[in-house]
Amino acid sequence: MPPPGHPDHPQGVEVQPFANQNGGVDDTLGPPKVYMYGPAASPLGRSYAVDCSHWSELGSSQQADLVDEVLEVLRRNGFVVLEGMVPADEQLAMEEAAKQHFEKLPEGQIVPSAPGYFTSPLRAERSQVHVPYEDPWSKDWLVSNDLVLQVTARYVINNMACGRSEEEQQSAWCQWVMEGSSVEWFHSIPPQAGPLATDPPHGCTTVGAPEQLGPWLGRVMITKTPPQSPLMTRHRDIILPGPFAQLTIGVPLTPLDANNGPLALRPGSHVMRSPGFEVVTNIPHGAIMLYDSFVDHRAVEHRGEKDRYVLYYEFETRGIFTGYVDGHFGQEALQSEPLLINLIGQTWPPTLAVMAHLSPVGPIGDFNPYTE
Repeated sequence: MPPPGHPDHPQGVEVQPFANQNGGVDDTLGPPKVYMYGPAASPLGRSYAVDCSHWSELGSSQQADLVDEVLEVLRRNGFVVLEGMVPADEQLAMEEAAKQHFEKLPEGQIVPSAPGYFTSPLRAERSQVHVPYEDPWSKDWLVSNDLVLQVTARYVINNMACGRSEEEQQSAWCQWVMEGSSVEWFHSIPPQAGPLATDPPHGCTTVGAPEQLGPWLGRVMITKTPPQSPLMTRHRDIILPGPFAQLTIGVPLTPLDANNGPLALRPGSHVMRSPGFEVVTNIPHGAIMLYDSFVDHRAVEHRGEKDRYVLYYEFETRGIFTGYVDGHFGQEALQSEPLLINLIGQTWPPTLAVMAHLSPVGPIGDFNPYTE
C-alpha cells in the first residue's frame, strides 16, 4: 500500500512502478556470466565499454566520432559503459550525500528534517528516493553531461506510446518484431494526436508536450541496496512501447565489485535477441553506464557488509507506462524535478527533441555479441 500522503493513498488506486514488483523470470541458476572488470574480467566483457576519458580535450569532429562509437555499442547491445566520463573523486563524495539523504527518510513517512520526501520499495529488498535540487545533485557533469545528451538525443527515438492505447502499442510492437526488430522502424511512428497524448493515463510518463518529439529528462533517483540483498529476478523496466523509448543512466556512488549487487544485463535483448549469457557491470569509479530500459537485466546478490548506493536518471518519451505518478516520491521531490530538467536547457541550448529530429539513426548491423 502506498504510504500516507502518496498520490495513490488512500483512494486505493493500485498503480505501482514495475520496479516495485518482484515479477520477471525466476531463473535462480541463471545463464553464464561475463565480467567486465576485476579478476574475472574477459576481453568479451571489456568490449561493452568505451574509453571517454579524453572527451573534453577533443575537437568537435573527434567528439562526433566518439559519440558514434558509443552509439554503435549501445544500439547493438542495449547498454554501454563510458569509462573516465565523470570525476571519480566527486562521484565517491556523492556516496556520503546519498547516505545522509536516506537517513532523513524513514520508509513511507514524512519527517520534519526532510518534509515531503518518500522512499519507495524496489525489488529484492532495495529502496529508492528522488534527489533534491541542490549540490551535489545539480552539478553540471551529471544530468547535463554533454556526451550523454548527444547520445540520448540520437538513441531515444521511440515516441510510439504518445497518444496510443495499450492495444495499439501492442499491435505496433508485434509488427516491429515481425519486420525484423530494426532501429530505423521507430522513426516511422510519430506521436498520435488525441486525448491520450494530451492527458496520458495514470501511471504513464507526462514529460514534454503532446505535439513534440522526445526525449526529455524524467526522474533522478538514488537506489540503496542493503547488505545480503538477494538476487533479482530478470525483468525489463518498461514493456511498451519497446526499446529506444527510455534510456537509464547509472552512476555508481559506492565502488562496485562483482559481489555487492551490480547489474547483469543480457546483450541484444532490447531487440529480442540474446547470446545466452549476461554481462556483470561491476564498473569502476569514473565510469557510468547507459542502458535501454527495455533490456533484460537484474541486479545480482549483494554479499557485502555495507549499503551500496547508485544514482539513476532517465531520459524518456511521453506516454510510457512506468507506474510512477506525480508526487510518487513526495511533494518536495515533485518540485525538484522541473528544476533539474531546467539544468539541461541552461547548459545545452540545442534541445534533445531538436537533436533527435535532426540526427538520423544508423543501422544496427548484424548482431554478433561475440565479435564486438
